[in-house]
Amino acid sequence: MWKLLRIIIFLFLLIPVISWISWKLKDKVPINLLVVDKTTPNENYSEHLSFFWVANQKRWVKASGEEYNFAEDFYGFHPGEDGKYIIKDLRILEKKGLAELADSLDLAFFADTYGIYNSNWKDHPDYGKDTISLFYGGLQLSEFNLLREMKRKGKTIIAEFNFFASPTSEVIRKQTEQLLGVKWSGWVGKYYNTLDTLVDPEIPRWVPELYEKNYSKKYDFRNAGIVLVDNKERIVILDAKKHLNRRFPVLESELSTQLQYNVPESIYYPFWFDINSTDSRNHVLASFNLDVNKEGQALLDRFNLPKRFPAILEHDKDYRFIYFACDFSDNEMGIYSSYFNGVNKFSGAFYNANQVKDRKMFFWKYYRPFMETVMDSISAVKSRNPVFVD
Repeated sequence: MWKLLRIIIFLFLLIPVISWISWKLKDKVPINLLVVDKTTPNENYSEHLSFFWVANQKRWVKASGEEYNFAEDFYGFHPGEDGKYIIKDLRILEKKGLAELADSLDLAFFADTYGIYNSNWKDHPDYGKDTISLFYGGLQLSEFNLLREMKRKGKTIIAEFNFFASPTSEVIRKQTEQLLGVKWSGWVGKYYNTLDTLVDPEIPRWVPELYEKNYSKKYDFRNAGIVLVDNKERIVILDAKKHLNRRFPVLESELSTQLQYNVPESIYYPFWFDINSTDSRNHVLASFNLDVNKEGQALLDRFNLPKRFPAILEHDKDYRFIYFACDFSDNEMGIYSSYFNGVNKFSGAFYNANQVKDRKMFFWKYYRPFMETVMDSISAVKSRNPVFVD
């Protein structure tokens, strides 16, 4: 019995070693990528870490063969110790420099452009206060010029919420919308497990303030629900017990998307999203569905809001563009599991299937298979069009 137990323990310890060696022996894939993340008030890098997880699992490396470092290899706000920080962005490049950068890139990924506000940066004197003042963020002219060059050169662009939304200026937003064929409605939304501000401190203080300002009555929500707010400071609250058949927003994939990207037909999505429409240049891979009842539909109709709207958009002809109308990459992952080949076979050990708000479940069930397919296609294009350096 003791001998059998020792064999089981030995095999249990051997599996990770074999898995790591298998990952280490995989062929490296040189991919020149640019990642933009302006929303890094601390060093957890949650807005883009999932992206680097999949890239590392795929053995994407720099042209030099060096592995990417999720804590360094991105443009945006880099927090340091004792309130120190570095801002690394594209404004230092002139037009010619941006054109040369676009030439060199295989992919530009805009993880988050929301930025840093005084009240959410723990090292700022105004941290935690009611004052809302932008410290750094929003899509800039230099980034728009890079997007234009990337599109003109037939490269791949991936972006996600809140690429079009505040605090990007209206001028840059409209130019970007015209460039990529997406129209932001001005509305964003998020599910909350409870709307009671005394129970959930993550509910922004402006939620009850805007509600009372818009409706001239006391904010008195205690159930779960979905908060929708627009750039004109209008607010809609869908109470789970009064307005919703299913309390979570549902991400529903087209059949062709399920087959191509190996993702489920539907999955709950309880994080930030924005409401957009698209012109004929893009097609819809997946949609959000707010499953409202008769009272909820009447509330949406009052503000001319759709119950179903695009969640994932794609253009795949003369250039490639994918837009995720949500915090697609914000999944609170650690990087270390990406160093083990076949770790996805044990994915059920990494999340609680009964906790819909567990972002790791969304990562394993939807994000990872989707992004693996995207990255495989980019690698295939790179292998067909190798770049030789003198």
